[in-house]
Amino acid sequence: MKLIPLQFALLLLLSSLALQEYSLSAQERGFNENSPKLMGQSKGNGKGGRSNNWNESEYSGRHSAKDIEMALYSKGFAWLSGSPADNEKLSIGKNAQFFGFVAVRYQSGRVAKRGELGRAFYELATPAQRAVMLEAVKAEAAPLAAWWETRRKILRMLEHHLYTGEAIDSEKTATLARDFGWLNAEVALHEARAYAAVEDLLTEEQWKTLRALREDPALAATAKRDRSRIREEGLDRELSAQYEDLFAKAFTWLTGTMADNEVIPLGQPAQFFGFVSIRHKSGHGANRGKISKQFQQVLNAKQQSIVRKATQELVPIVSAFKARRRELLHEMDKLRKAPETFSLERYKSIATDLGLLEIKAAIAEAEAYQKIRASLSEKQDKAMMAIRSEYILDSKTMEAMDTQQRGEALYNLCQSCHANPQLAPTLKNIFDSPIANLRGYDYSDAMKQSAKEHRNWNEDTLDAFLAGPSTFTPGTKMGFQGLLNEADRDAIIEYLKSLN
Repeated sequence: MKLIPLQFALLLLLSSLALQEYSLSAQERGFNENSPKLMGQSKGNGKGGRSNNWNESEYSGRHSAKDIEMALYSKGFAWLSGSPADNEKLSIGKNAQFFGFVAVRYQSGRVAKRGELGRAFYELATPAQRAVMLEAVKAEAAPLAAWWETRRKILRMLEHHLYTGEAIDSEKTATLARDFGWLNAEVALHEARAYAAVEDLLTEEQWKTLRALREDPALAATAKRDRSRIREEGLDRELSAQYEDLFAKAFTWLTGTMADNEVIPLGQPAQFFGFVSIRHKSGHGANRGKISKQFQQVLNAKQQSIVRKATQELVPIVSAFKARRRELLHEMDKLRKAPETFSLERYKSIATDLGLLEIKAAIAEAEAYQKIRASLSEKQDKAMMAIRSEYILDSKTMEAMDTQQRGEALYNLCQSCHANPQLAPTLKNIFDSPIANLRGYDYSDAMKQSAKEHRNWNEDTLDAFLAGPSTFTPGTKMGFQGLLNEADRDAIIEYLKSLN
């Protein structure tokens, strides 16, 4: 058995103490297809159309062998450099992910925000429609809690294999896999029935507003809706977040198409390996493609061959998962169009198959990562942890740096996106330059509006933007959550000045 390196032990301690505002654990928790215009027909202008500047391989729903290999490297890096606490993390909405939010996020070029759309639909809903959704969020609480507990058992099983190399118990795994698939689908069933019921209650005026939001998701941000209104429903913090998410999913399901619902992000199936935690800890600045390349360079030829072999094993599993998932979606869609034809027996059978396929994929990945871990040299361990440190905003480490070092560290994190001109504009020579002025970059309408209001990037505008991009520029495509620490903002602003 290989000993856990010192860097890993320290990271384990830090991870267990970290508070992740945007993650949930088991304790925290276009239009209709017959409409005249479907969202996919829009242009990539930040108003509901697909943006070619975003990471197409990760969120467009494509899963080529090359894409799957990239995901294997990124997840392997996250698992081998992280901790069990990291593997617990998932974003809101990662369970019961059948309702097309991934598609609208991609098609809008990151403008669509789950919370903003959820709150917008909540404000639009009548008391009767809210009551339907409230009943659903309470009804799904028990199966959702059971799903989290089942997921935790699967994690411990996979982690035991990683650290000991002992074979995974296939009989025990199969039982967990079936439960995992069905519980996830049971949660989705509560939600789908509620969305179908709400659809029957929608007025023409409500449809008009929903269609406008689908065409331009930035409208949800400009309304500046207050999350506290949802909490007035008498729900605790955990259920309030889930309630808000139900409205977001209802929005994307009711205004989208079956093709939208079929889109799953790269990394699925088998989201057990902690990459979401890296995303959260980096303020959503971590880029899967860049991390994959960095980790691949750390590994030697034999270790890379392990990833290639695992990729070959995963390709047919992912294909079968997507095909079976498509069947589940069509069965679920009957709840909207012909509820009397819906078969719970068939639905449950498909769901358990999905669980088996997902855990089959997870085991294939875990076995590959265990082989790599067993063969990592001390030098490779250090290189891997050094890469991880580029993406983790560790407050203690940051406080020990001087202003220049601190600014450079933060700048390097920003470069995960801003080094790629297709993903984000360059930050060089940005200080004292006009906002949204880089030729060739497709800025969101929100950023263009900011340019009219604020004109230049100076100390004040940069400080306000860095503190909260979505607050300063509602509707921005930038996914970074912001720097709450004033010293961090001062440091990166000084560093940006030095790049002029």
